[in-house]
Amino acid sequence: MSNIPEVRDLVGLLTPKLNGKKVMECTTRYLTSVGDNYGSTMLALDVKLCSMAGQEEYLQLVAKMCPTNQMLLEIFQVDITFTKEMAIYMMSVPAFLALQEDQKSPESEKLDVFIKCYGSRTSLAPCATFVDADAVLLLENIKIKGYSVGDRSKGFDMDHTELILRNIAKFHAAPIALRHKNPQLFEQNVRLHLKKIDIDEGLTSEAAAEMKKKQFQAFENELKSIPEVLSLYDVIERQLEMCQERQRDLTYYEENVFNTICHNDLWVNNVMIAYDDDGKPERVKIFDFQLVMYASMSLDVLFFLFTSVQDDILQENFDDFLKFYFEEFCSSLQFFGCPLDEFTWEKFLDDINRQAPYELYHITSMIKILLIDKQKMAEKTEITDDTFYDAEMVGPNYYEKLKLIILEYKKRNWLIE
Repeated sequence: MSNIPEVRDLVGLLTPKLNGKKVMECTTRYLTSVGDNYGSTMLALDVKLCSMAGQEEYLQLVAKMCPTNQMLLEIFQVDITFTKEMAIYMMSVPAFLALQEDQKSPESEKLDVFIKCYGSRTSLAPCATFVDADAVLLLENIKIKGYSVGDRSKGFDMDHTELILRNIAKFHAAPIALRHKNPQLFEQNVRLHLKKIDIDEGLTSEAAAEMKKKQFQAFENELKSIPEVLSLYDVIERQLEMCQERQRDLTYYEENVFNTICHNDLWVNNVMIAYDDDGKPERVKIFDFQLVMYASMSLDVLFFLFTSVQDDILQENFDDFLKFYFEEFCSSLQFFGCPLDEFTWEKFLDDINRQAPYELYHITSMIKILLIDKQKMAEKTEITDDTFYDAEMVGPNYYEKLKLIILEYKKRNWLIE
């Protein structure tokens, strides 16, 4: 790996959260491997502290910084994405937790999906209005509490999926409840920071056109390996173009009772799980809020299910998962003190059916990334856009997943012919 980036002025950033304790020293290492994170650089910090009584303590943190690869900096539009994630931790989360305390929600029903934040900044420059190499978000390192990321090449089983859906439902319900109970605070602390972006906007028009050409050519070649869906290529190509047009239209907005914080990137790598003594999953944390937007919660549900659940489990239980999620969502709204009149099962299903066609590009693009061979990625000396269109970078599980998605879309009339 390359030289580890330095978190400059860590003391100045961390001190306000230490209640008088002093930072004595800090060791830094990479938290993740090549191929695990593209939109950021993740560092593990082991911070040695000294209390006012002179006792030594240790604090394990994660420093999330901007990617060092110039292509990734452009693609991920860090001036927008980094500040959005900061706002979630510094503005939105405190508002949700305050609402929860006001409602005196039972412990078992509380929203507890956010990792503790120890500070953030966009730059060391005074009054900076830009994001630079000194931008950093400090979070608790929850790995030491037993949390871990799932295996993205396998996906989640039944128990994991239901636990995660329950917590996604709480995550979606909190902003809606806040919107209902305190519209002004919702606008100021939540919606103001949910600017929609086109993830391809960071590219030049020439680069975007070239990327699209390579992407569609690769996709056509991949479908040739799946006889069951090859005849649908023209339909799928038109639909992917339609999805891209919707993505590029930053003014597009649909008034919808199911609008909330849409995470917009809910897949295996952005969820961490902790287990009880018997090895059963019992706690969930959701992170990586760079792409959040104000949109339908159905988009997150569809994206998570298709990208992150084991194929056989998904095929057998897709409709049951939707029902399970919706019931948990309504339960969470009730605990937040929000009336349920507008939120019916029929309306939710209608929303799923309306949103699904426009999520196809997002889903199919993501499965290429999540099922890319990590060992082959680690062997790459340089990551370029061609890396993600190389057929040798994926295996049979990618083609099986792609076939499942397309056939499910066809079965549910989500392909627009």
